Amino acid sequence: MDSLSNLIHCCDEMPSDGVSICWGPARFGSEDLGWCLVIERVATEDDLQVNQYLEEVGDTLWTTAVEIKCCPYCGVGLTDARSVMSSEDFGYFIHIDSSGWLGRRC
Repeated sequence: MDSLSNLIHCCDEMPSDGVSICWGPARFGSEDLGWCLVIERVATEDDLQVNQYLEEVGDTLWTTAVEIKCCPYCGVGLTDARSVMSSEDFGYFIHIDSSGWLGRRC
C-alpha cells in the first residue's frame, strides 16, 4: 500500500460528511495496521452557544473508530484487512469524547 488512494476507501453510498474509512495504524493500543471506520461529529454554531468549552465551529465533539474488514456502505471487502483466525480478536473500537474540558476515551 504505497499510494494515498490505497489508504482511503470512498464509495458513492458513504455520507459526504463526518465519515471516513482509512487504512493505518490501529487506534486501539496495538501495533497492527488495519482498516477503520471513523465517525466524527464537529461543532456547529448552535453547539458553541450551549457548550462553553468549544472555541470554534468545526472543533471535534467526539470521534468513534471501529476496526472493519469491509465497507458497511457498499459491502466491498477491504484488501489487506488484518487477517485473524479468531473473530474474538477483531472488531476493536474506541470512542473519544472531546466535548468537555477534559477529553475522555471510552
